[in-house]
Amino acid sequence: MKPAKLDVEVIRLSEEYLEARLKGCSEAFVNTLRRTILEDVPTLAIHEVFIFENSSPMFDEVLSHRLGLIPLRTPRGKYLPMDSPECSEGSSEKCFTSLSIDVSSGDAPLTVYSKELVCRDKDVYPVYGNIPITKLPPNGRLRLEAIARLGRGKMHAKWQPASLATFSFTESPDTFVFKLESTGAMPALEVLLQAVEILRDKFKTLLESVTLSEVEEKHGGEEGDA
Repeated sequence: MKPAKLDVEVIRLSEEYLEARLKGCSEAFVNTLRRTILEDVPTLAIHEVFIFENSSPMFDEVLSHRLGLIPLRTPRGKYLPMDSPECSEGSSEKCFTSLSIDVSSGDAPLTVYSKELVCRDKDVYPVYGNIPITKLPPNGRLRLEAIARLGRGKMHAKWQPASLATFSFTESPDTFVFKLESTGAMPALEVLLQAVEILRDKFKTLLESVTLSEVEEKHGGEEGDA
């Protein structure tokens, strides 16, 4: 029996939003795609923060947490995931990039925004420059350095590439409307394509590990219990 052909009809597409109708698949398949997007598609996020001066009323720990949740533009293929063997064994430059903030308030209070984050890599930058980080009192200063690493949503929510990944049912049991909204770390379509590639690679690995011929050779002629 041949599997049903999967048809994809794009209903709406922009840089950060994708809505598509998936026909010829099961609820389990669509949910697997959704979970792969949220858990396995890697993005950059600030993971380590070194604060040298902080005159703001915000504790260093809270400030570090807020920095980690700022979406960073993630160039595809430029960095290695932090759980890869290369990154677990050493400190290759492909495993991280650094960012810094050095802001003084002068004679008046000053709100520090995400646009003040300066990255060593020009391809990496805060997706939104108007995210408030903290407020400095008069004659205050915020000086810090941060390390951004490529991680996955299953490790921490700050690495999730999508703020929305959901699907709805239709009158047909094999048709679903899939909605995806990117955090801006990468285009919505790229998030979807990376998730599909990850699923394909997982199934390819499974097929290479267990082939039908090996199963038949090992269990050929055997009948299971009724």
